[in-house]
Amino acid sequence: MALTPLNWKYVGTATLASSTVPNMLDAIYTLGTATTYANGTTRTPGSNSAWTWARQQIAGTTEAAYGNPPTNALGMRYILGGTTSTARAYTLLTPDTATSVNLIVAGMNRGSGAYGNWYDAQPFTSGFSGYWRASRLFSAIAYDRVAMWESQEGCVVQMFTAASAVSTSAIAFGALIDPLSTTAGTCESDGRIYCMSVTGGTTNLSATWAGIGAADGGFFGHYTVAHTSHFGAFNNGATTVTGLIRTLAPMTSTSFPTGWANRAGEIPRIPVQVSVFNSTYWGQLREMYHTSDAASTTTWRYLGVEQGYVVAYHPSTAGDALLLKV
Repeated sequence: MALTPLNWKYVGTATLASSTVPNMLDAIYTLGTATTYANGTTRTPGSNSAWTWARQQIAGTTEAAYGNPPTNALGMRYILGGTTSTARAYTLLTPDTATSVNLIVAGMNRGSGAYGNWYDAQPFTSGFSGYWRASRLFSAIAYDRVAMWESQEGCVVQMFTAASAVSTSAIAFGALIDPLSTTAGTCESDGRIYCMSVTGGTTNLSATWAGIGAADGGFFGHYTVAHTSHFGAFNNGATTVTGLIRTLAPMTSTSFPTGWANRAGEIPRIPVQVSVFNSTYWGQLREMYHTSDAASTTTWRYLGVEQGYVVAYHPSTAGDALLLKV
């Protein structure tokens, strides 16, 4: 049986004063604590689709931002951390193997208790996944903007440059997988599957990410090489993380033309299926659909009414896209 539908909202875009890890974390925190959405409607953290965010500053410098969703039966929290130059011995999640400075890392936590430090073995007392690299080195990519989308149980963050040299890194986390079953062994005790996806530290998000499967440069695909793009979910009742890959069965192609629509002029919404390298079926992404190639941060309206929001390759250049349904 399907879970309650999520209602996605586009929080907006924040501009960095300069391309540094602390500025990026501050910008994410600013979006996470906003009181209005991009369309001008009221946003109240902790209610409806609005997450609650906090940050950690050490000697006045931000080193982490962490959020929890308004629907949160298992005490989940999701954390982004990093420093410009101060080395921290944070816990890594397989297959990533080396800590680093000057980049963003992402992790998730279940059964969260009191917060300590982002680089503790257990930042929230217990239940931590470990971190995957979630951005390129800031010395390699001059990120100057970040966008955020959220729902009752999920969040997507995209870091990018506005320049013509297109570079983006994307992170998604939350109860984003519906197992479409309540049978024991298919999901957590609340019927959900909790996961995160990062585009990693070795390359940018690909313009054709929907068609490259588990290869580096993908999104919602798990590549088993350290520091590359990863996608994984907590195994039921544990903090071990299983690598996943999205599939498109029974379709055979993920090449969707720009402007593709149905006979009524609506853009397509193709459910995204998830498995462990095309063997064990895990479920379907929740109100997140493959759709026509588009530019990221686009709002889809039909007859003047907002229907969904696009997360894609880049805000200025159309590419493979996900539609997040309102």
